[in-house]
Amino acid sequence: MMALSMLCAVMLALTGNVVVAYAAVASIPGGNVTDPAVRAVDIARPAVVRILTNITGQLTVNFSATDSVTFPQGSGKIYAGQLSGSGTFISSNGDILTADHVVNPPAEVLQQGAAQDVSNYINSHPALGLGQTTSDQVTQLLQSGQLRSSANFNSKSSVAFLSTDYTGPLSATSMDQVPTSIQSQVQIEKESAVNQDDVAIVHTSFTDTPSVQLGDSSTVQVQDQLNIIGFPGNGDVSNTNPTDLLTSSVNIINVSAVKTTDSGAPVIQVGGNVEQGDSGGPALDMSGHVVGIVSFGVAATSGSTSFLQASNSARNLIQALNLNTTPGKFQTLWSQAFNDYGSTAPGHWHKAAQELQQLATNYPQFKAVSKYLPYAQTQAQTEKVVTPTSTPVASNGSKSPATNIIAMARTVGAVLLVLLLVVGLFAVMIRQRGKKKPESGVVAGANKSAVTAPPPVQARPGNVVKPAAPPPPRAQTPVPPSLVQSRPDTGMQAFGAPPLQAQGPITPPPVPSAQSVARMQTPPAQTTTPLRIWPCGHMNRPNARFCTICGEPAPEPPTTTLKKFYTFVF
Repeated sequence: MMALSMLCAVMLALTGNVVVAYAAVASIPGGNVTDPAVRAVDIARPAVVRILTNITGQLTVNFSATDSVTFPQGSGKIYAGQLSGSGTFISSNGDILTADHVVNPPAEVLQQGAAQDVSNYINSHPALGLGQTTSDQVTQLLQSGQLRSSANFNSKSSVAFLSTDYTGPLSATSMDQVPTSIQSQVQIEKESAVNQDDVAIVHTSFTDTPSVQLGDSSTVQVQDQLNIIGFPGNGDVSNTNPTDLLTSSVNIINVSAVKTTDSGAPVIQVGGNVEQGDSGGPALDMSGHVVGIVSFGVAATSGSTSFLQASNSARNLIQALNLNTTPGKFQTLWSQAFNDYGSTAPGHWHKAAQELQQLATNYPQFKAVSKYLPYAQTQAQTEKVVTPTSTPVASNGSKSPATNIIAMARTVGAVLLVLLLVVGLFAVMIRQRGKKKPESGVVAGANKSAVTAPPPVQARPGNVVKPAAPPPPRAQTPVPPSLVQSRPDTGMQAFGAPPLQAQGPITPPPVPSAQSVARMQTPPAQTTTPLRIWPCGHMNRPNARFCTICGEPAPEPPTTTLKKFYTFVF
């Protein structure tokens, strides 16, 4: 400890006085920006947009070969609704990557909107033989094809809105008042249908946009952690406030599996909080690259599973369009400024403040910079910039007394350190000489003959080495009945196992005959029916109508439905 203390003192004396300290900060705009994964999400968020698609149409339901009804009933009536999804700029020219069903809604959108009207019609026409239904049951019948229908869209139009991660808070009080400068009509450039890869690239009128680079989805592995950015409908705490509606949400998801659909599309199965409205939103790896696009989920009675379309499915569309995905001027400056903002290098606050100020000047619509710029400027005011120090010189040209004292202290410290090392080495050498080295192959302090192994016995021609006789078998001690009886019931009876019974002394089993061995090797015929656990907790046959224990009716078989992660309102 003394040596360590002396060494620290000497090193402090020799290294000079250039020390830069940063005060602990309770809260930094942007979160833990020193974490590269957090910083990557912060950089990507301005590039994520909300897409609203308006549709009108009618649904024709075929109850039989001769009985078809168009909903809504009545001359000239149509369904009108709005679908909400997400998308990501992947170029500086306003090109957005999203899910195809966000901008090209499938028939199930009209099926969902007409479900209640169809249910009312069925309930008022018993002759159809469908019984009494609910809107949810009708939706399942329509989506599964058990109740055939055809969707007729009169119009489809989509608008992309910049998020508050770019615009900052808005003064508008309704979506009708949102400035036209932060919204644009969407034009589909290239798409892969929802029943194929479910990806699309659309074009907007925005220029010099933020953008996110496409990653290689083939590198995604099970248990990888991804971040999705989107606009979930459940996150809309207000239905009218634009600032709320255009503020994105970030969720962490984990890769559960990498699979392929029947159409050949590679998909990434994930676990985590994926919601309606996230459709089309990006899934980012730890480097901030898009490796997945939120697509669909499979919902059942026991839960739901979410899937992403692999980013590599979008590469063919990008190549077919000859799309330039190189970051533009805005994205280059924004990435550099925020990386300097989250850096820990000396002088990084000065650099970040200058670069963020340049963004605020050149891009006045990028008002989200206002929550980072003041903080960087404040930190830059107290940031110490490292500059080389000069040696003080007295007025007569010689070194000042303070300099001489520092030099003398350093010299004395160096001499003391050398002496301390020499003394330590000398002490180690003395201790090593005091130890007696044991003879090779002999334990120190033990009799040499006591540890020397006898020579191995070598077999000679004509001699037979007899193996040692095996030890006699140990007598088996009967287990006292009290020990067997005291064994507690482990609860196995609830799963069909009999309760534990007291037993007598344990005796060795008889040796089986050849016939019994043959019978044991012959697999028995399967005469039992597999059992399954019912909600009541008892085991029953799959085809049983009532529980054999408590009499509860058989549960309904599980149902599975396919859902898309969009929010739709009629």
